Amino acid sequence: MTEAADKADQRIRKYYLTERGKFIDFIARFVAVESALDIGCAGGRLGSELVGTGVAKACDGIEPFPEAAALAKAQLRHVWNGTLESVSDEVPWSSYDMVVMADVLEHLVDPWQALKFLRERTSVNCCLALSVPNVRHYKVSFPLLFMGIFRYADQGIMDRTHLHFFTRGSLAETLHECGWRIRAIDSSMKDHYRRAFVPTRWIEPFVTRQYYLIAEKQ
Repeated sequence: MTEAADKADQRIRKYYLTERGKFIDFIARFVAVESALDIGCAGGRLGSELVGTGVAKACDGIEPFPEAAALAKAQLRHVWNGTLESVSDEVPWSSYDMVVMADVLEHLVDPWQALKFLRERTSVNCCLALSVPNVRHYKVSFPLLFMGIFRYADQGIMDRTHLHFFTRGSLAETLHECGWRIRAIDSSMKDHYRRAFVPTRWIEPFVTRQYYLIAEKQ
């Protein structure tokens, strides 16, 4: 392998093996299941840590990018390489107690259709674990409000591959429309906001980068 190819491989692994410790800690507070499915599982790190921490006894994954799917196959029980739509007929939906989508909903062409599909095809007691960027964050909302700037970026909340944007309210409304009820929700913000401001409810919508939530069927 050439030096350039080796560096590219390292970048791929770093991108697809991102740590999601806070999200896992949140899920672990509310859920312990036999079998989970991670949609958009990347390199499989999230799923493997769900198993390693005892949140799930087994975890499968769906991943559209071949490089990431190859990494995930070494971490998870089974991985389908493809989009949710392309592999939907191959997945044993009724066998999962939890479906995970970590920063995936905003990338889907039709999140509403996907959420309705998951409600219909999964088992009665299956829950959703989601993390979704908050477009109301001050680094997005303040430039838009005061300067008319709504600028895309290579990563983060304004990632140019995001097809949809959500606030806490619009996310709750979307889930309700699709037959899901929020069981638990938390804000992912820097620790100093929690320490410095009590209560945080006045600033929470503007400093939260992501919302973590568990949803169950209505």
